[in-house]
Amino acid sequence: MEIEDELCPGLVLRVTPRGTKSFSVIYKVPGEGGANANGRLITGAQHRITLGATPPLGLKQAREEARKIMQTATEGVDPRDDRRERNLIRHSNTFEKASARFVELELKPNVKKWADIQSLLKRYVEPEWCDMPVQDLRRRDVHELLDELVANEKTSIAIEVRKHLSRFFNWAVDRELVSSSPIHGMKRSDLKPNQDAGRALSDPELRYIWNAAGSLRYPFGPMYQLIMLTGQRRNEWAGASRSEISSEKHLLEIPKARHKMKRSHIVPMSDEAWAIFDALPVWAGNDYFIFSTRDGAVPVSGFSQAKRRLDAAALATLRMDNAAAELPYFRPFHDFRVTCETRLAHLGFNKEVRDAVLGHAKPGLQKTYNKYDYLEEKKAALDAYAKHIAEVVR
Repeated sequence: MEIEDELCPGLVLRVTPRGTKSFSVIYKVPGEGGANANGRLITGAQHRITLGATPPLGLKQAREEARKIMQTATEGVDPRDDRRERNLIRHSNTFEKASARFVELELKPNVKKWADIQSLLKRYVEPEWCDMPVQDLRRRDVHELLDELVANEKTSIAIEVRKHLSRFFNWAVDRELVSSSPIHGMKRSDLKPNQDAGRALSDPELRYIWNAAGSLRYPFGPMYQLIMLTGQRRNEWAGASRSEISSEKHLLEIPKARHKMKRSHIVPMSDEAWAIFDALPVWAGNDYFIFSTRDGAVPVSGFSQAKRRLDAAALATLRMDNAAAELPYFRPFHDFRVTCETRLAHLGFNKEVRDAVLGHAKPGLQKTYNKYDYLEEKKAALDAYAKHIAEVVR
């Protein structure tokens, strides 16, 4: 059964015997049948375009679509051609293709760790959205994706995914791939903005990540382990030279030119940390970089590739106990620092000592008047933390 809309010529409501309802537009195109001897355009055959089922398509929207189609037909253009072109454009902008362009045009030129974001999108988003046109993605699709991650106890990953999808959709709006971002204004009380530097790893996570790092070759394997043992920033070890290491006192002395806070920072090395350092390759002179892929001439680089290798090794280690296990998302350098501070607090070391270990800036007037270096306290803290790690990974 078909019911014609009296207010919008050409629009019909089709009702099937089972009660399914859908809107269609019936039209003819002037000139499609050629012209008669007098040059008058002959109207072509009758055509039908299905607009969609109702619900969700409402009468108001159906009328708007129908009027556009009828106007196009009146101008002598078959609306089906226009719709085919739009569908072709729509399906050429699938999430997989659009995200690849996003990586090339937006992330690579502007983000140092672009490969980490690319890996996150490929692993957690593309399997769900791969062939979906980006302009068809709705807020409910984003919610469903995040809900699935949260349900699988991957809240930290969900936070990262939402953050990077927000950037992706803002880029897509600017490129006119979509008219608006489905994430704009989204409310998720379960996904608070991730303002922390990272998260504290559990003891089981410490164990399999430590063992995974141990399976990696120089320079990244020992570098990861030294950062785990000392809680320092990535570049404070990655850019360290042999001249900054005191063999007599077992210290890493970071000059202010290399320190984030623009002040010198001393890192006591536990016996466990010194054993790792002592096994590193040795090159001529005393000013080579201790972590290098070019005989100490330049500091190590390629951290994104190293993270992928660490992930693969950690997953392999994890699946030795559980073949179906999935690797929780972690950011090695940030999470190692958070883990170090968290464990030091658990071991009874106060905030002043923890801040001194991690090289945090002193607050307020302490920066001006407190010049104590906490060296002995830092050594005690890092010795205790190294013993904790040794017990965990044993």
